Amino acid sequence: EGEDDENSLGDLTHVMFVIHGIGEAMWCKEEVSTMSMRDEMDQLRMTVNKRKIMAWREECKKCERQKQPFPPLPNRVEFIPIIWFDKVRSPTHSLMSSLSSVTLRTVPALRSIANDVIFDVLMYLTPEFCEAILQCVTSEINELYDKFQTVHPSFKAQGGKFSIVGHSLGSVIAWDVLSIYKDITEKNAPKGSADDPIRIDAPASPPRVPSLETLDKTENDHDHNALPGFKGADDGKHGTWGPTLPKKMTETIPFEPDLTIFLGSPIGLFLTLRGAHSVFDEMRAIAEAERASLIPCDNEEADMVAWSPGGQSAPPPVFDLSPIICSPFSLPTKACYNVFHPSDPVAYRIEPLLLPEGVSNNDIPPPMFLSPDGKSLRLHVKARQVGDQIFKQFGSLSNLFESTAQNAAAAAAHADAEAARKMANMETEKKDGSAQSSPLRPNFEGCIRDRQVAFRLGGRTSRVDFQIQPGVIDNEYLSAVTAHSGYFSNDDIIDFIIFETRSGAEDSTE
Repeated sequence: EGEDDENSLGDLTHVMFVIHGIGEAMWCKEEVSTMSMRDEMDQLRMTVNKRKIMAWREECKKCERQKQPFPPLPNRVEFIPIIWFDKVRSPTHSLMSSLSSVTLRTVPALRSIANDVIFDVLMYLTPEFCEAILQCVTSEINELYDKFQTVHPSFKAQGGKFSIVGHSLGSVIAWDVLSIYKDITEKNAPKGSADDPIRIDAPASPPRVPSLETLDKTENDHDHNALPGFKGADDGKHGTWGPTLPKKMTETIPFEPDLTIFLGSPIGLFLTLRGAHSVFDEMRAIAEAERASLIPCDNEEADMVAWSPGGQSAPPPVFDLSPIICSPFSLPTKACYNVFHPSDPVAYRIEPLLLPEGVSNNDIPPPMFLSPDGKSLRLHVKARQVGDQIFKQFGSLSNLFESTAQNAAAAAAHADAEAARKMANMETEKKDGSAQSSPLRPNFEGCIRDRQVAFRLGGRTSRVDFQIQPGVIDNEYLSAVTAHSGYFSNDDIIDFIIFETRSGAEDSTE
């Protein structure tokens, strides 16, 4: 049935490389009922083809009743799994042998979960294994890409597109693969700047012994000061948004993804550990300073108003003086979606890290609901949104009267504290003979209210975080059991992938 549906489709127009996450070593075991990544991709391919054919047949019936020409055949989408666990976790590797020898023999089922699932995260947090996994994934994508181009030599010339999907830890791998792609393609970035995503892990003395047989290390590899983008201990950098590696990677993927989809992603957690929030905030401050440098001072503005062709005064130019809220950070992809189930215990948001560090949690915009066209929300979800909005408005009205007296007292206390601080700074300046005072942290409280936020990371979308629409009766604790493993069988995600990977001919018929 799946082959018949696939043969009934039109041309292949989209290829999606799907990177698996943690626990694939366990899911591939025959005694485990959970589907492996290869089985999930086969099931996803069959489901997508079946839905495309069913929708096309319904359109044909409608066109036949209206005596109109039939719509074109729907395009075909290929899902290619990227399997990395078997290359890094080879049973013959000394690491796995040592892990087996130190593992206690009690409660073997729980020990297996720790060794086959949790151990993947611990491996990726180690620079050597992180490099090995990234090398493996990059080489696998390049190899499969070349084979695909051999079979379909005119794919790119006919407008074919490539995309990347990462699930769980695979989304972190996809993020880091794009970070390396950006680092290699943007070679003109200053060394050691905030645009450099790669942090080099300087070895201690004596040099670190290679932990993987796949790592080809030489004495020159440990000369990290000669590597581009090296961040030493005294360079003042306080974070990074890319991986920490023993050395720079020179291999990268051969394309810029049209879509990048993170499913059940802990990227927000990893970026927090890497200190990326302050780096994103620094990028935002630099962008705001660059914009401010383009705004003329009072005299320059007066000259611009006084002069105009024909001797008539021109209208004064209008400059946007509102603060830049969202970091200008972006990845090399046309669109980026961080999709998660609200009850997924492994998923984290990304958007709050792209906002200023001074923004309170109450001012952070909630994630968008995932829908194919961005509008088709279910009735109970719309009702819940209206209820939350009414509750928020009534809550703000009730708090208004309570906070009036508090605000007056707080304003007076703030004025006294500000005056005391200025006096203290003046005394300090007199003692030190310096006219510089310590910089104050900007206050961004309330800066997002009634403002539309747009994140450059989203690409052609203005948002990055998208949550799956909950069911009518949905217990978040019961849903948490299966939320992380059910993304590729979720109807909303399947419809979303079908909508985002449509061909141009299908767009013109709608």
